[in-house]
Amino acid sequence: MAETLATLALLSALAMFISPLFEKGKWLPSLTATLSLIAFILSPSESIHQSGGSALVIVTVMCALIQYHINQGRHKKYFNGFGGGITFVLLLTMYPEGGINETIHEFTFTEYLLAGTESIILGVILAQLLSNSNAFDEKNSIGIIVAIAILAIVFKLLDNEELLVIISSMCFIGFLPFFEDKISPKIGNGTGRANALAISILIGIVLIFATTFALVSNVNRIGDGDGAIAVALWLTVAVTGLGLVGMLLPLLGFDSHPRPEAWGWRFGISISPMIICLQTDLTSNILLGIILALLISISSPLVLEKGRPKVQ
Repeated sequence: MAETLATLALLSALAMFISPLFEKGKWLPSLTATLSLIAFILSPSESIHQSGGSALVIVTVMCALIQYHINQGRHKKYFNGFGGGITFVLLLTMYPEGGINETIHEFTFTEYLLAGTESIILGVILAQLLSNSNAFDEKNSIGIIVAIAILAIVFKLLDNEELLVIISSMCFIGFLPFFEDKISPKIGNGTGRANALAISILIGIVLIFATTFALVSNVNRIGDGDGAIAVALWLTVAVTGLGLVGMLLPLLGFDSHPRPEAWGWRFGISISPMIICLQTDLTSNILLGIILALLISISSPLVLEKGRPKVQ
């Protein structure tokens, strides 16, 4: 029964993802949260110590907060679509195909409490990062940074590769508005915008490939030869492809940013780790390159664009 409800929660997340195409769907996050919660309750008691049970709790908390933000008047289509996508990735990557099985391990009440607390905090972080990406809040950001630091130090978040990739990807998206708000007032109406965009993208692609190659070369099953080059190339192509797709977003109405195509590139490469992790466990190797590519893209207008000459 729990597996059936988890499948229904996945379908509900898919409905959230496509709901921006329609006017209805306000209460879909509540439906997803409810199905996930019931699936967790019906799972074996030790499920919170398994990735599947943890995913159900994370989804429950995150979707409940998404519903809260929507009820507060936030952008329904944005929160539904993006939240549904994150939920879809979480359940596909963390919930096992065969369902959650009972184990012979015994856990203390403290261990149950710590595991539950970790999953709840993760759900809150993902929901607040999503909120930050829509409307940046400095106080909210400080809380997010503190919570991530606690998870990394106390709960060893870095040991879980799927969560590391998803949290990192959401951090890119959640904190991009901060840097864009700092840079945008200094850009002005310079010339050479197309050249600046092209050069920043090219440098970003080179950095993503170089750092990915350096990191995957240290993976034992790949080595530092042709295999590392091939893996680095297809990972770079995947990130670049999603970045180029993101550049088309202004055509769909996302053109309120000073440099909408550059914003679309940054958005595309920011969400790419979440999508690529559905296919490979090597996704963490692209994170450093994406960080460098984002920094280059954000700062390039200040360096590469020329100010317009003053009229005498």
